[in-house]
Amino acid sequence: GADSMPYGIMINCTAVLIGGLMGAFLKDYFPDKLKESLPGIFGLSAITMGVTLIIRLESLSAVILAVIIGTVIGELLNLETNLMHGLHGLESRLPLSLDDRQLDVLISMIILFCFSGTGIFGAMNSAMTGDHSVLIAKAIMDFFTAIIFGTTAGYLVGFVAIPQFLVGILLFAGASYILPFVTETMLSNFKACGGIITLAVGLKIADIKRSRVLNILPSLVLVFPFSLFL
Repeated sequence: GADSMPYGIMINCTAVLIGGLMGAFLKDYFPDKLKESLPGIFGLSAITMGVTLIIRLESLSAVILAVIIGTVIGELLNLETNLMHGLHGLESRLPLSLDDRQLDVLISMIILFCFSGTGIFGAMNSAMTGDHSVLIAKAIMDFFTAIIFGTTAGYLVGFVAIPQFLVGILLFAGASYILPFVTETMLSNFKACGGIITLAVGLKIADIKRSRVLNILPSLVLVFPFSLFL
């Protein structure tokens, strides 16, 4: 059943806050070889999460169709590029004195933590199924990711937890609202779509295949009607 409390989102955001602050604090003690090797492991972890979610799909055709058409829509709308531009524009209005590298890190953090496929799927999934495991697994990865990024971009990384919390709560509330109309089959297919996005995130983090993961997000919406009709 669905859960009224967004525990997964709280755990995830707390992990980012603490990790970012720890990274800033441990900056001088953090060996470079860890910074190099951990992202590959995060990639593998995300791929594993993706696979466990994809296994649950009920109708392959609905999921594949949702992913293809969803990605076409996402690409035509240029979701990822527009979000990047929006964040860059926002950043130019903020009174922050950061160099370009730190800014890039900060923007990738916002995308990774607040708008990642896994985050958006995880927030909706926890509202619709009461299952916070995706967000908790993400919290563990985000914690270490935030430490690594904190060592390069400083304590500001921790405060990405604030927009992350807002985005998460909005999605959680929205998903609880559509819950009554959702069948078991739809949920399984929704999870599989989330799994495909998580898999794409993993391939990207592990530097295997760079894709504009955000542009796949519309498939999470399309999978509901497609599951009904196919």
